[in-house]
Amino acid sequence: QDWLCIFDNADDREVILKNYIPICNHGNIIITSRLTESMQLASPPCYIDFGDLGRNSAIELLLKHAHQESSEKNRNIVHAIVDAVSCQALAVSTAGAYIQATPTCGLGDYLINFEKQKTKVLSYKKRSRDNYDWTVLNAFMLSFERLSQSTKLLLQICSFLHPATIPLDI
Repeated sequence: QDWLCIFDNADDREVILKNYIPICNHGNIIITSRLTESMQLASPPCYIDFGDLGRNSAIELLLKHAHQESSEKNRNIVHAIVDAVSCQALAVSTAGAYIQATPTCGLGDYLINFEKQKTKVLSYKKRSRDNYDWTVLNAFMLSFERLSQSTKLLLQICSFLHPATIPLDI
């Protein structure tokens, strides 16, 4: 009677998920996707739209993954780190794992390392007990490669602007 079907990273517009969902009144389905149209498959209000972490949640996540205490001094340093990675959950947890796994990189050194070696830091693979091996750079490139050439060009132009001065309408 009860069953669970999981569609993880259902980001391919060519795959029609509706064709794989049984028509019945029992069972459960979980879909994770970057495609907003996948929300149409959910019964309201049975979907969660995840955005960026709140600043306090991002700070706690970074401290947890870095294996650092939640002291006032550490929280002040971590503020700058979570701001630098825009409170993105994958980037925050990767930063914490990088700090924890790199003996020469403490909380205070992370931003210096990040600025000097962004590609290396963003490509860092967390060593965890699960099979999730996506890096921040992998996750970004997955979305970026699906954009049209003109959209990629617009993003490259915007990368030279301060994020606070780019109008949301663009």
